[in-house]
Amino acid sequence: MNANMRTKLNAIKGLICAIASVSAVQAQDSQILYSNTSDPTLGSYAPADNETEFGDQVEFFNVTGGGTTVTEFRFEYFSSEATGDAVLRFRANDGELFNGVASPSTLLYESPPFNLQADYKTVEVTGLAVVIPDNAFTFTIEFANLGATQDVGLLIRNPPELGTSFDDLWVDNGGDWALKTIPLTTANLAANIVGIVPEPGTTTLALMGLGSLLGYGFIRRKK
Repeated sequence: MNANMRTKLNAIKGLICAIASVSAVQAQDSQILYSNTSDPTLGSYAPADNETEFGDQVEFFNVTGGGTTVTEFRFEYFSSEATGDAVLRFRANDGELFNGVASPSTLLYESPPFNLQADYKTVEVTGLAVVIPDNAFTFTIEFANLGATQDVGLLIRNPPELGTSFDDLWVDNGGDWALKTIPLTTANLAANIVGIVPEPGTTTLALMGLGSLLGYGFIRRKK
């Protein structure tokens, strides 16, 4: 092997190591994707049948395309009694159209049931690795085993500090999702979402550099 070829191979090895290092660093980076924690609270909401699944469609801040991984999720609820339980779900908006808008459908995440506590409470879900196929999704809650006179619902806050949310909510009507508004208020549910955004640009540039080196080496060998 001549000195020039050895130099090129060493450069390729170095670039491969750089790509691996960039990927490792990127894998550790997380950021707030969506935040709606504005004060004051604007009340709480649940459908008239408070054991119906419902939720809010949110769009990440400064994210385009899919592949973002949600690692942490926080939401708030109120319950007048320490009775019943709830399940948190993430759904992709890839279902049938309602008024021209794709409804929640594909299940991306479902939590184990958790017990409700009385008063205003915050639930933090950590250690997630939920890949979101788009830059938006719908998070939902479904209450169950509630008391006959129990008042329960997710807290409403507005406006979001990061990301966006439409001014309505998705409610499941026996498998047919519909959009609902809340009279006299903006229907944005309190939530905070943290995750990892893929950065293909950096890796792509590195791979392009690797391709250039390989191509250059190939051209040199042809001479």
